[in-house]
Amino acid sequence: FKFKIIKYKNMGVTQRYQRVPTGEEEEKRNVRKRRAEAAELIATKIQAVVWVVVGGFVVYHTNMPYVLLQDPSVHRFWLNIAAATFAINAVLCSYLTLWLPYVARIDIEWNIYCPRIIPTMTAVGLICAFSLIRGLWPVWGLLTPLILAITFMACIMLLHFVPAPF
Repeated sequence: FKFKIIKYKNMGVTQRYQRVPTGEEEEKRNVRKRRAEAAELIATKIQAVVWVVVGGFVVYHTNMPYVLLQDPSVHRFWLNIAAATFAINAVLCSYLTLWLPYVARIDIEWNIYCPRIIPTMTAVGLICAFSLIRGLWPVWGLLTPLILAITFMACIMLLHFVPAPF
């Protein structure tokens, strides 16, 4: 085996030794790496499809759009609080993912540039979850947290299939 010296400037380490791969060995390693990455991507997409299908099944069989918009047994006060906190989180998320990098051209990490926004979003998200559960509890009872958790995971996994424009 052949070895070469690699110098790291920023890490405080002056030298490291790394094996210099031969052509055939490097090709085998690259093929294995690409197969592993492809298998991981396929497994992730399959899991996302399963979550989206299960979420769609739950939304359809619980008649969620009707319940959210027109069911008289829903506690509207709590549902309105959930909608307001969801809107606040959507605005803060848009600020972090769209405004800062593309409009303001800020390249600093979020936790350095605005350190209080992630804990704020967490608190607002918890208030949203609890008020949504409280508002929909009269309709589905004990199944409300499970129904909302499945729907939430389906919405998160749906983002796997949205093409990234940027």
